[in-house]
Amino acid sequence: MAEVDAAPTTGAQVAFESLRARILSGELPAHATLREQALAEELGVSRTPVREALRRLDSAGLVEFIPNRGATVLAWTVEQMRETYFMRAALESRAAGLAAARIEAADLQLLELLIVRMDDFVQATDDAGIAALGVLNAQFHQTIVVASGSAQLLSLTESVSRVPMMESRFRANGAEHRARSNHHHRDILTALASGDALWAEVAMRSHILAARNMMSRGGEVDSTCVDASTSG
Repeated sequence: MAEVDAAPTTGAQVAFESLRARILSGELPAHATLREQALAEELGVSRTPVREALRRLDSAGLVEFIPNRGATVLAWTVEQMRETYFMRAALESRAAGLAAARIEAADLQLLELLIVRMDDFVQATDDAGIAALGVLNAQFHQTIVVASGSAQLLSLTESVSRVPMMESRFRANGAEHRARSNHHHRDILTALASGDALWAEVAMRSHILAARNMMSRGGEVDSTCVDASTSG
């Protein structure tokens, strides 16, 4: 795996990560129009990588892309958000189970580092802190999926978009839930380090469904499961 601070190396990847993060944070709200030329000028790249980024966002279910016209940010219903958690729970729990038997010591060390760094942001209420937490969380989940050694799972998880969390829904009173989520991360790490596939699967499934259940109760949603994402 790449180091924690590794950055995208292509224009298309830079554009994709930037736009995806802005959509997931709510900076680019539902129904916002994304114009290729304007985005290219803003990001300092040509229209070609922007077009590729918009196509990827379309595949991820975050925008509706129309060639030569740009894209429109899609609106998500609560039910769509809940269903996404179910899909993630199924895919990522399987990935965790496989990773328990295959993960390398370097990846376990990286997961530990990511957990420690996320602890620095679980109490954050500012946009920068929330964004940093999301990036770290995304790498935590992606590290586990990659460690599963399954190219199919990697492809499938990347196709399941992270749920867009808009406005202040998870900012106002979400610190307790974010702290609990990072405690779940440590449970997942312990299971992976033990090599227990069943424990790792259960820990990952419980972690993701706990965030889903916060939505079902109408409470604050655990933002560390919806960052500028990973397998998504």
